[in-house]
Amino acid sequence: MKGGVDVTCVLALTDDCPELEDIVRQYSAELAERRLSFEFVLVLDGLGEARTARLKSRLPAGAPVRLLHFNQSFGEERALTAGYREARGRFVVSLPSYMQLDPGDVHPVLDALDQDYDLVAGWRVPRVDPWINRLQSWAYNRVMSALTGVQLHDLNCGLTGLRRAVIDEVLVEGNVSRFLPVLAHRRGFRVGEVRVRHLRERGRRGFFGIGVYVRRLLDVVALMFLTRFTTKPLRFFGVAGGLLVLAGLALCGYLLLDYAYGWSLQTNPSNRASLLIGVAAINLGVMVFSMGLVAEIIIFTNARNVRDYTVERELPPGLPPEDEARREAPGSEETEEVEGPGRRGGA
Repeated sequence: MKGGVDVTCVLALTDDCPELEDIVRQYSAELAERRLSFEFVLVLDGLGEARTARLKSRLPAGAPVRLLHFNQSFGEERALTAGYREARGRFVVSLPSYMQLDPGDVHPVLDALDQDYDLVAGWRVPRVDPWINRLQSWAYNRVMSALTGVQLHDLNCGLTGLRRAVIDEVLVEGNVSRFLPVLAHRRGFRVGEVRVRHLRERGRRGFFGIGVYVRRLLDVVALMFLTRFTTKPLRFFGVAGGLLVLAGLALCGYLLLDYAYGWSLQTNPSNRASLLIGVAAINLGVMVFSMGLVAEIIIFTNARNVRDYTVERELPPGLPPEDEARREAPGSEETEEVEGPGRRGGA
């Protein structure tokens, strides 16, 4: 166990968090009830000196709290990523920055981690936010489930529990921390969800700005590429390049037949913009295919250092764990010792 801590609770704070004292006290009481050692990692996302001072004044005396400071705002997802990296517990639990959920629901999350799962996502049931928000959330989660194959009902829930190994082995850089369940599932970890009590919802009601939907669409596209084509880039670039080449050839073929049979009044293809479009599509398709081929070569040459799966070792009866660890350690291959001239005969 890293640092001698059972559970690390991570909070990404983008405001003064008036309920911080209640959050720390109530979750501390729930974790103390399980007789677990714990800590809180608070990531302050560019709050500034004045707001940071007010936040510190609301911390309960003696609470096991560590603070991470961002000098400027990088967003909640980057803050969560930094908190995950800083966590020392064998279990890591992300918490909402206000009393969104019942603190007692941390118990089913930890129970699921103790039993079968490597990552457990919360599922707010029943939802208490406006119907239009629930409709958007339902549509978003259904689309994500269909595209990724991970059957989760609430990717945006603020409560998530995970084992230390998920952080160590799954890349959680950038703005993909909200998709951590999908990335963990792709890596072979066991992902599940538990129902949690939704107390209230804070934030905008109704439809969001167009920029929010564009960012979510880009996140989905990036996630699709990360989960499907990082080790097989030629499948993506090859298909895209092939479609462009076929479209260009079809257009140029039509112009050639038009020139041969006089289907239109303008029979000279060199005077038509369609020819330029067709040739450009062919060239672009070849370039895209070449990018995929180069990426495939890079992946192949670095295949020894790339591993996109997770394995569990089950020892046979009677084999001590230390023997297995010795056999798996780098440079521990058993070799037959050969006596050299200076060894023969002993000292």
